[in-house]
This record gives sequence, structure tokens and C-alpha cells, in this order.
Amino acid sequence: MNRRHFITAAGAATLLTVLAGCKTEPDGEKFIGHWYSDNGRYPPTLVRIERNGDRFLFTETAWNNLGKVGYRSNSAPAVLKSADNILVVADNTQVAYKEADDEIVSNSLKARRITEAEYQAAISKK
Repeated sequence: MNRRHFITAAGAATLLTVLAGCKTEPDGEKFIGHWYSDNGRYPPTLVRIERNGDRFLFTETAWNNLGKVGYRSNSAPAVLKSADNILVVADNTQVAYKEADDEIVSNSLKARRITEAEYQAAISKK
């Protein structure tokens, strides 16, 4: 009787360990959302990252001082690098996710996550 209980308990523990190790969210879900970067010199830069099939679409809306002054949006495809915390935008810019601060960072960008309502309010100001 004790042997059966031990085998059952060991099997249940193994199953729970396997289930706990399984990912519950698809790769790159942490990048999806709306982001706000305020570097203090210009109006803020806004970023929207959304899924596009098995890839991502990275849309940056930033202030433009050349030609027609104002906000301009540019979109580029993005893919996950082999490391789960790196998103490669337009085959050359690497954007990292900092989980502790819920931020995305690159050489030219440091942005915090915002809600869709905050994003829409900021976009409507342009």
C-alpha cells in the first residue's frame, strides 16, 4: 500500500514539474503593446508593437523637424532573436526587453509600457 502511494505521489510530482516548466505564453508576447519614450528634448516617441503572423510589426511615431514639421510614423518588420529578450527590427536594430522595469531599450530608445488609452491620447495630440 505504501509503495502504491509513493509511486502515485512521485508520478504526480513529475507531472506538476513538467507542467510548471511549460511556457504558457507564446514567444515575444512581452514585447507586444504600447510604449512611451520621453527623452526630454522633443515631444515623446511612441512605439506600438503588434504580432504579424509569426513575426512582429514595430511602429515608431516620432517628432520630425525636417520638411513638414510634426509627428511621423514608420513601421518595420521585427523578429525574435534566438535570445527571448531581443527583438530585431528591420534586420539591424536590436531592442531588448528589461523585465525588472517593464521597459524596452536599444541604442537610441528607452521606453516604458503604457496603456492603449494613453497611447491613443498621445497620438491624437499630433
